[in-house]
Amino acid sequence: MPIAAPAPPLGADPSLDVSVVIPAFDAAATLERALLSVLAQTLPAAEIIVVDDGSTDSTAEIAAAFGVRLLQQHHQGAAAARNAGIRVAGSPWIAFLDADDEWLPDKLARQMPLHHGQDLVFSYCRSNEIGPDGVDRGDTFADAAPRRGDQAWRALLASNFVATPTVIAARARLVALGGFDTRLKVGEDQDMWIRLALDGAIDFADESLVRVHIRPAGLSNLRVDDELDYTWPMVMRHLAALGPRLSAAERRAIKGERLGRIGRTIYARGRLETGAGLILHAIALRNRPWRNVYHLAAAGPPGRWLKQRRRSALAPLTN
Repeated sequence: MPIAAPAPPLGADPSLDVSVVIPAFDAAATLERALLSVLAQTLPAAEIIVVDDGSTDSTAEIAAAFGVRLLQQHHQGAAAARNAGIRVAGSPWIAFLDADDEWLPDKLARQMPLHHGQDLVFSYCRSNEIGPDGVDRGDTFADAAPRRGDQAWRALLASNFVATPTVIAARARLVALGGFDTRLKVGEDQDMWIRLALDGAIDFADESLVRVHIRPAGLSNLRVDDELDYTWPMVMRHLAALGPRLSAAERRAIKGERLGRIGRTIYARGRLETGAGLILHAIALRNRPWRNVYHLAAAGPPGRWLKQRRRSALAPLTN
């Protein structure tokens, strides 16, 4: 369903004009934490919109108990849920939060001033990953440098460095672009950040203001093939559409970086043949040759054997 509602005008002080959109699917275990983090903001949001995406648990009841604006739909995925929230939002700025993540109390207060005095399509901040065991694993995108300005789309094509719960975007731009692409099972957020960045400038608050809670490893493993089936073709479509705006060297670098990242992930999870093929393709595109060769050795059978031998040798010393 397209986003057809007109966007409200930008106010003189955008800090007070933020709608928070939270898609939620079977999120009863985490939604309260997410909502409490929004309500604890030192700069209050104008409204909170929870979109229950066909949950079978008590997600809707928890949202209703908080008195937030609740939308309910048949299960259609995160992209459709975010679009539903954008469609009814009454503010010129949309802040995204996932139901299993949380903001630190100063998130809006620190980030919204970026939108004063400059025409941004969106802003973002740093985030930290929290493991299923509650341990802070550090910066979500520690190996990807954040970018600012109206050319950030070039870096976003090569690798994502924007966590969805960190984003505050102009509703008018989201509406004009037709919202998130509901055809994408994964990567719909990356696609949106690229499309927005192609439409204008972005800015960045250099602080970690969001906690991204990692799902169990089993679910992450299921998403490896999705990167090849959805994210990679999405990036290739952008490259095809951009034509002469990118040089041959930029195209090669973008393809190499994407293939290298996907290949290293697949290889490390035991898909040796597929992962190695992607890594070798990345090396052929001159992407991080030494890092990729090292990964082939360290994450492959020889490296795993050496690690196991080392653990076995150290075991008597630690018992």
